[in-house]
Order: sequence, then C-alpha cells, then structure tokens
Amino acid sequence: MRQRFLLKACLQENETGRPATVAPFCFAGLVPRESGVKAGRARGLVLGALGLATLAVGVLWVAASRGLATAEGLARHGLWEDVHAPITRYLWLFPDDPRANLLAAEALVKDDSLPLVKRITESLGCLARIPDDSSGAVAARIAEARVKLFLRYEPIAASRSLERAIQLDPSALELRLLLWKLLELTGRAEEAEETFWASYELSPDAEKPRRLREWYVSQFFPLTSTAEIDRLMGFRTTASEAGTAVEMKRFQRFRLAEPAEPVPHAALAEFFLRENEPELAFEVLDEAAGQIPQVQQTNPFILGVVVETLLELGETEPARETFERWPQPASGRRYALVKGRVLQEAAEDAGAAAEAYREALSTWPGEIDWRTMNRLAGCLARVGDTEGAAAERQLVQQVQDRIPQDRLQALLDGLGTPDDPLVADAMADFYREIGRPREADAWAGVASIAREGR
Repeated sequence: MRQRFLLKACLQENETGRPATVAPFCFAGLVPRESGVKAGRARGLVLGALGLATLAVGVLWVAASRGLATAEGLARHGLWEDVHAPITRYLWLFPDDPRANLLAAEALVKDDSLPLVKRITESLGCLARIPDDSSGAVAARIAEARVKLFLRYEPIAASRSLERAIQLDPSALELRLLLWKLLELTGRAEEAEETFWASYELSPDAEKPRRLREWYVSQFFPLTSTAEIDRLMGFRTTASEAGTAVEMKRFQRFRLAEPAEPVPHAALAEFFLRENEPELAFEVLDEAAGQIPQVQQTNPFILGVVVETLLELGETEPARETFERWPQPASGRRYALVKGRVLQEAAEDAGAAAEAYREALSTWPGEIDWRTMNRLAGCLARVGDTEGAAAERQLVQQVQDRIPQDRLQALLDGLGTPDDPLVADAMADFYREIGRPREADAWAGVASIAREGR
C-alpha cells in the first residue's frame, strides 16, 4: 500500500494528462534493500569520481591562471623556449588579456629555435588580439612594427603600425625613435628632423646628450647611424664591408619584401642616382611601374626620383610632364628641389628656378647643400644678378670650408662622451657656424648643465 501511494505521488499527471517526470528521490521506497546497498555504492563511486574530476579541473584552473606569473618569471631570465607552455595555458583561459598576448608575442619573436614563419605569423596573431582601445594598444602596435621591420623586412608596413601608435599616444618616445630609424633605413634621413626633435623633447634630460649625438651621426654619417641595425638584419656581414654595398643590399631586400610600395623602389633608384648611374635608376623605376598600384605612383618620393632620373638622362620633356602629375597642394624640400630643376632645365625659367632653390635651401640640409647653392648661383647669373651669384658662390666656399671630412670625423670621435662640457662647446660652435641655432642652443645647454654638476 505504501509503495503504491509513493508511486502515485511520483506520477502526478500534468495538465495534458501525461505523467509528470519522475523525480529520482521518489524511487527510494521502491528499491529492494539489497539493490539499495548496491545503488548507494554506485552513487558513492560516481560522487567520488565527480569530486576527483572537480579537483583536477580546479588544479588545472589554478595552474593555468598562474601561467602569466610563471611565464613572466621565465622571461625575466631569458628562458623564451619555456615561456610558451605557461602563457598558452593562461591564454586558453583569458585569450584577450593584453599583457599575456604581448608576452606571448615577445616569446615567439625571441625564440630562435622556432621556424621563422611560425614566429612571424603567431606573434602578429597575438598582437592583433590587442585592440586599439585596450591598455596595451601602443605597446602592441610598436611590437607589430618591430616584427614587420626586423623579421619580414617590411618598413612601410611597419611605419603604418607606428602611425597608428602615434594617434593613440603621441608622447610615446619609443615609437618616435623607431620611426626616425625607419626614415634612415629607407633613404629618407633628410626628412627626419621633425621626428628627431619630437623624440628629443620626449627624452629624459639624462638622455638628451646621447640623443643629440645620434642626431649628429644621422645628419653627417647616415650609414654609420644604421650600421648596427644593418648588422642585426643581415645586410652587413663584415665590419669592413663598404657602407654603399650594405645600403644597396638593404634597399633591394626591402623592395623584394614590399613590391607594391613605392618607397623601397624610389630608395634604390635614388641610390643609383647618387652613384652616377641614372640608367640603373631608370631600370629600377621602369620595373616598379608594373608593380606599384596606379594610385601609389604619385607618391612624392618616387615621383621626385623619376623626374630627377629623366633629367639626368636628358629627357627634359618627359621630366616636365611627370612633374605636372605631382599632387597639389605641394610643399617641402623635395618638391622645391625637383621644381627648381624642372624650371631650370626643362622650362629654362632661371628666375622661377632660383625662387624654388631658395625655398629648398631654407630647410635642412639646405644650410650645407652647396650643390643646390651652386645651382642657385647659376640661375642668378643667368638672369643678370651677378652680385647675387657671386654671394652664393662665396657661401658655397664657406660651407665647404666649415664641413671638411676631417673636421666632421674629429667631432664624431669626441662624441664618445657627449656630456663632457668641452665636447658640448665644440658641437655648439660647429652648429652655430653652419647656421643651425636650435642644435647650437641644445648643445650649449648640455655644456651648462655639465658644468653646474661639477
């Protein structure tokens, strides 16, 4: 009777007239005693297994959640091969953690035992999981730039990552320094002044003498400025290798890595122009025309090199037509130089050419650009301004007297101790002589601080 009552209670019909689901506890009274003992043992085994599984999951969770701390400890000792396992466990739990993704990317990049393709693709994958609105966004974009430049040899892709980082945090010193180096590596050291001064102002006072030294090297010894990076990237194989050979290899490698980008092609072509080989420059540019998208072919760097190459080959009319494709409004030293040459050699308008040359000489390295000063002198003579032409030629001689190679080398040799007041005085005097007051004042400040500290 008791059993029937319990069964009836367990099988209460629902509104449809069908039996409701039987609750497990309702069968307690229906199980014979012997069967109940066995069932109890089974439940005990199940509960024990569940307990062990729960314990195991808990242990794994704790181990995984501590993976970041473990990985950071290994990273501090440079054990990059051992970082992967704990950081992977941690990212399994927290896949979007910026700090963990940055560390995972760093470990991939620095672990030379891994295949290069794996290091590149997986590190960029980790960094891509750090959005621009996260706390680690700037560091991630800088890390992306480093991977693209130093492992994929893609300076233009790297510069785009840096431009994103600058938009996020214009005060980040590291990205300014890297952008400055990118300009040097792609043959655009003359365009680095604004980037340099930004990095200088962001540098701690203790680092400013070193920054000024780096700027001097960049201005007057650009191949020395990039020598260490050239060695690390495999462009310089011996210390005695000629700088021009290293530079050519670098430009060729960048060109192969980014064939659709105009800057690497322009850098290599301009290199051949400097080596007085305009035919080789033309070959580079002719090949580039079939690789660069039409929209990119009016990039000011490559457009300027194309015009100068045509002028060197005596193709004045094609040079003039190419110059007319320059996007407007246009400004800057490169534009003014090319405009001056087109007006002087293709249009034979010496007066207008002189104005363009004056504009080009107004910004660095115009203060020491004696070749353009000679062009200006020639234009002034052509329009009958003999006095102005004579003054320009006199200025050319003064510049050449102020920057002989032995003096530049002596100044460089002294920069092993840039915070020495006598060294700083010599640098201030030099910059004052060549008409660079901002650098002169900065070096004078270094000398003053050094003397106050003694």
